[in-house]
Amino acid sequence: MRIFLTGFMAAGKTTVGRELAALLEARFVDLDGTIEEHAGASVARIFSCDGEDRFRRLERETLERVTAAGGDPLVVATGGGTMTDERNRRLMAESGLVVWLDPDFEILSDRLTRAAAGERPLFRDPQQARRLLERRRGDYRHADVRLEIAADEGPRDVAARILERLNDPACDI
Repeated sequence: MRIFLTGFMAAGKTTVGRELAALLEARFVDLDGTIEEHAGASVARIFSCDGEDRFRRLERETLERVTAAGGDPLVVATGGGTMTDERNRRLMAESGLVVWLDPDFEILSDRLTRAAAGERPLFRDPQQARRLLERRRGDYRHADVRLEIAADEGPRDVAARILERLNDPACDI
């Protein structure tokens, strides 16, 4: 099984992805980390030096390589904008299960403020980020599963919830 975690920046895709991969004894891939490794530059640097279009092209190419490689099971933490590209959505849907991690904006904003927000090229102004999230919601709704995330849930809790959904025959996923 292949599971793609999607959602806005700071939704917990990478941390939950690592936990879920451990629970499933699956290989874990952080899409942004893989892009950085291949490009030899951080996501922020790619955005600032080469632009968002170049980054999105690298993102699509990396996703294509990851999905073409064998080695199931696999958990992939996508970038916050991966779902904005229809080709990416189709590739993930054809390759596995897409799970949308959806915490409230206040949780996201708090996480981004506490973390190094400067490393997030699209998070400079909280109101601008809120508008970006609202624009992306339509893309995230293409996911197979939506998980609302509470403020007191840790990555292990969220990973366990995903695993429960996968193992519950009543859930049509």
